[in-house]
Amino acid sequence: MGACHIQYALLLSLLGFVPCSDSLTCQMGSIMHLGSGLTKTAVEWREQNTMMTIREQSCQEILVLIDVGKKSVLLGSKGTSTENHRNVRNITVFAPGPGIMAIAFYHVCDSELCNSSNSSRVLLDSIPRVAPPVPGRSQCPVRLHFKDSANRKSNLVFCPRGTRCYSSELAFYGGGLNVVFSISGCLVYPQKRLLKNQSSIGTVSITETRFPSNSGDPFSHGLVPSMLLAWMLGLRSLLSPSFTAI
Repeated sequence: MGACHIQYALLLSLLGFVPCSDSLTCQMGSIMHLGSGLTKTAVEWREQNTMMTIREQSCQEILVLIDVGKKSVLLGSKGTSTENHRNVRNITVFAPGPGIMAIAFYHVCDSELCNSSNSSRVLLDSIPRVAPPVPGRSQCPVRLHFKDSANRKSNLVFCPRGTRCYSSELAFYGGGLNVVFSISGCLVYPQKRLLKNQSSIGTVSITETRFPSNSGDPFSHGLVPSMLLAWMLGLRSLLSPSFTAI
């Protein structure tokens, strides 16, 4: 940036302006919202908090939407970025559905208060349109809840054809976020990881700990009838006279 006239700089500095600075003012804040129907209804996000960047920093904003069917989670972060690129606006579809849908919005910019998206509409307009699912034969538990949540209920559903059971624990840290939640559902085949080994989005770090499809709170949805029958038959054999004789 070119040099400023000394008198002009002093005058503006007294008025609270710093014309020679490369700093920016960015919106700052985070959002964590667990609900239903978030793929159809936008969630407002209007931040009043701001922060000043230092030299070579930019503004950034991140939104992540994950939906398992009856439940959705929306995570967002606004703040500063140290990325080398300064004007980027990306939408990444990690899982298009049917079954689990995951999509992320990432925006880096270098003008005053430019990280100003005020709702999840930026994601909803980019959600892929998929054909009506054809029911398959595999049953999977479906749930979505924050870690240590009292409500750990899950439902067994017949997954759409072309998907398979998926279960994991997802953690998001940084950028004002500090959240861990469990997720189970039907993930499109042959995808094995919901976020495709993504370790970060901007300043937000991501950890995906995947569980085997037949584990991960196996009793959170109650005993499956076939499991219960097998357990009862096994117990009966243990109590039979022939077993006692052995």
